[in-house]
Amino acid sequence: YDGFLEDLADRPEEIANIHVERLVDLPRGKFAVVPKFEVSKIDNPNFRFTYEYVSWNTGPLSGAKGVVFVEKDGKISHFIVLKGEKFATGKPGFDSIGGFFDKGTDGVHTIDELIQKEIAEELGKPDIAVSKVSRLGSLHPDAGMSNEKPELFAATISYDEMRALPSNPVNPDIEELKSGPVVYPMGALPDVVMTNSDGFFLSTIARAWAKGIIPPPEPLVGKSVGFSPN
Repeated sequence: YDGFLEDLADRPEEIANIHVERLVDLPRGKFAVVPKFEVSKIDNPNFRFTYEYVSWNTGPLSGAKGVVFVEKDGKISHFIVLKGEKFATGKPGFDSIGGFFDKGTDGVHTIDELIQKEIAEELGKPDIAVSKVSRLGSLHPDAGMSNEKPELFAATISYDEMRALPSNPVNPDIEELKSGPVVYPMGALPDVVMTNSDGFFLSTIARAWAKGIIPPPEPLVGKSVGFSPN
């Protein structure tokens, strides 16, 4: 819980129009903690109530999530996401490639090492050659509920590496729920964007487009995306 404690120590005593009086409860599980605070209104100190948020034990920098793209003949031809059941929802759904940043575990000491490890594990190819990793900044998945702020990335592998991926990959992390990669051609991207509710995927696609890693959607090709107030 070092990451959580470091972030807790940096929190201000006044946030917007409230003053943080004291920590009143700290329920926690294996991965997450929910600090509960008594707060008061700055302009009315006698009016007191509670506020809480969820933090991973690693703190805001919980890990990294992203999308793997496939390059063929110098162009992005495919993209890869995961599909499987998630414990929180109890239902099948899409997921992005990546995981928690537990520094010092399994030889992982940096975010770049984490990204390489997660790609190899979740695509089921320990010796996979990643051509390029572009860091896309951080993301607040739900700033109203959690302080979580993981990194986003776009990774690229060759078309030959994609063809060498196992058809039934096995993730060596025995505590992770079973999921598997799904490869889509870039032409399917608009449909997947409209049906994939994973916030990490949607944010990665937006930033990968903004950085020029992937081409803009077909309706925007050759068109201005700005507007004139006049």
